[in-house]
Amino acid sequence: MPVPKEPDPFRHELRLPKTPFPVKRHTEVIAQDGATAEMAMDDGGPYPYGGYLNTQTVAGQLGFGLYFPGYPYLAELAQRTEYRQPVETLAKECTRRWIKLKSTSQDDKKAKLEELQDECDRLGLQQLFRKVTEHDGYYGLGMIYVKLKGDVGHRNEPLLIDERSIGKGDLEGFNTVEPMWITPLVWNSIDPTVPTFYNPEKWMVLGMEVHHTRLLKIISREVPDIIKPAYNFGGISLTQLIDPYVQRWLRTVGSVNQLINNFSIITLATDMGAVLSGGDPSAYQGLLDRMQLFTKHRDNQGVFLLDKTAEELSNIQVSIGELAELQQQALEHMAYPTHEPLVVMTGTEPSGLNASSEGQIQIWHNWCHAYQEQNYRPALFRALRIVQLHLWGKIDEEITFDFEPLAEVTGKGMWEVQNTKTQNMVALHAEGIVDEMECREFLAGDRDSGWNNLDVNKKPDAPDLLEEGDVNTELRIRA
Repeated sequence: MPVPKEPDPFRHELRLPKTPFPVKRHTEVIAQDGATAEMAMDDGGPYPYGGYLNTQTVAGQLGFGLYFPGYPYLAELAQRTEYRQPVETLAKECTRRWIKLKSTSQDDKKAKLEELQDECDRLGLQQLFRKVTEHDGYYGLGMIYVKLKGDVGHRNEPLLIDERSIGKGDLEGFNTVEPMWITPLVWNSIDPTVPTFYNPEKWMVLGMEVHHTRLLKIISREVPDIIKPAYNFGGISLTQLIDPYVQRWLRTVGSVNQLINNFSIITLATDMGAVLSGGDPSAYQGLLDRMQLFTKHRDNQGVFLLDKTAEELSNIQVSIGELAELQQQALEHMAYPTHEPLVVMTGTEPSGLNASSEGQIQIWHNWCHAYQEQNYRPALFRALRIVQLHLWGKIDEEITFDFEPLAEVTGKGMWEVQNTKTQNMVALHAEGIVDEMECREFLAGDRDSGWNNLDVNKKPDAPDLLEEGDVNTELRIRA
């Protein structure tokens, strides 16, 4: 007897009175009841402008750049350091320490957790999320496709994350897909009271119809509903947000460089009456010869002779004392929309007496953790359930995960932390709150303890009690 499929929350879309209109029509729009099909108000039209959105946002398009510039342009921006560095920094920092699997059960599930962790490492989930974060930064949208065995003819069908759809060994892997190759096909643009409003049910991936449940989506900077179709139902890229700041930075750097090269101008006041009167041509040639003579011998070791009564030499200089401050301000403005401290984004330490970036680093780590929770957790939750079905054919609801702290303690600070942990465990054991085995498990589970390779099931032999005056004491201690 076939098992009934779980109802898909997007299926009510098919019963709407009219078919929603996509940005790019890959299939013919069929009007119902003989009515004439009309383009929806959210039509994005041809790239890069179109339809309703063009008429309503013309001021933004022409005056402020508040429109979707297109994936080809955004891909070009990824070639410049000023755009690439913030995106790569965020992606690397958010996936540097990754996740720690844990169980909410009292049962010992260490073996299952290790098996699940090994499989996640084999599938490269950490690297996949780093890559999809870069796509989100460059394009405003990141997609991970769930690749199952034999899914070629079923990609347009919902993927239920349970044993009815995914069995043991069914998962082939996960693949990132750049949004350049993805276009929304069907979405609900009629009823804003349902969760599926402006949330595409299906996507076209280079001509292949793919159900949204087979894609893990990352959008960290969503746009209002009315302009989502123009943004390919993605969000605003980080490169687009920092574009005006980068343009100002580049102009500032160019102006400063030009000013440094030309901050000093030599002027020669001489008699130019004969030249300006248009008289003797030899007078003009004589002036050129004098200019060439001065330019040829111009350095700090040369001597320039002047006509005492008819000529005067002067040096006009522009102050460059504040140029460094102006350039630094432009650099700080460029870092503002990225939430990244300058020491993180550029490696530039703060200047000034007693200046420290420690507080900024802590704020940056907190911001990255919030980014992980908001954007990674929903997709990771689904991915881990899919991997569990692939490994065991069922989902262990008691297995969950936490993101590892991004701050790392080294040197003396690390020793102090571990010493405090050890003292706490000794005190808890002395009070009878934990037993010896729990202490050993704690040491083995802490990768920074120095005892993470401890075999918890192998207890050490009881120490020999040496009597005072024993002649073999020293040898036995050494042994």
